[in-house]
Amino acid sequence: MATIMSDACTGTWSRIASADEIRTAFTQHKQELTWLAEFLTGNEIMASACVIDARTQTENRNAVSEEWFWTWPRETTIRSALDLERGRIDQLASVYERRDRIHCQYASLPAGTAELLVIEFDAVQLRLDVLCRFVLMLCGVEDRSVTETAQLLRISRRAVEGAYCAALDALEVIYSQSILESYGWTGTLN
Repeated sequence: MATIMSDACTGTWSRIASADEIRTAFTQHKQELTWLAEFLTGNEIMASACVIDARTQTENRNAVSEEWFWTWPRETTIRSALDLERGRIDQLASVYERRDRIHCQYASLPAGTAELLVIEFDAVQLRLDVLCRFVLMLCGVEDRSVTETAQLLRISRRAVEGAYCAALDALEVIYSQSILESYGWTGTLN
């Protein structure tokens, strides 16, 4: 049974999701949450574990308000994957911090790019390291700012910017390769 809680700051009331509603949300979105976790971690088994962990974390929270209800499964799945990949992200962040500044657009991805990530999943996994995948998902797909992404990942803005630029460069190659393949070309782009 859902309960009602008051937000003292705004004076508004919001409904709290029940444990059954949380389980239903995770069940209904299991495939996309598993895809998200596998995209981030690069590992199918770890992805399943992330979704289970995210569901458990959400069920154990004292309150998940109705406003967060549909975004919380995605958010906790991202955080669970981040917990698993923290060490690798920290190591890669130092590499991206040392890179020369690359100028690129820090905007959300163009329409159709999210579908490209699904279609070219294997190519993305091969070309992007774990930090690039996280930054691409957070900045490009989730539309978070570089600052917010840096805070969530606990790395510098410069590392986020470097990883995002590298991810965008790799996506350009992947997209070009897929276009060429659609015309029957079988070579590879570097």
